[in-house]
Amino acid sequence: MVYELLSKGAENARTAKELCQALGIDEKDWRIITKTIERERREGKPICASSSSDFPGYYKPANREELTRYIDRLHKRAGEIYKTRRALQKVLEGMEV
Repeated sequence: MVYELLSKGAENARTAKELCQALGIDEKDWRIITKTIERERREGKPICASSSSDFPGYYKPANREELTRYIDRLHKRAGEIYKTRRALQKVLEGMEV
């Protein structure tokens, strides 16, 4: 659904707003796009995302290097989330009941 609307390369990224318009979805329901993207990724469709101010949005990787860069960013993000979770878990353990 979304994958077919994407172009190759970060420079051709499409925002969630643009994807909503293309699919006839109200912009306030943009979460439908993100949930669809997650489902399609888990089905094996390589969809990358960029929060770059130059080319924000979603795109198909143009090559292995682009996909590898995105996978590396996901890995780093997962590590940062884990660190935050661990710190908050320590706070929780120290709280009185």
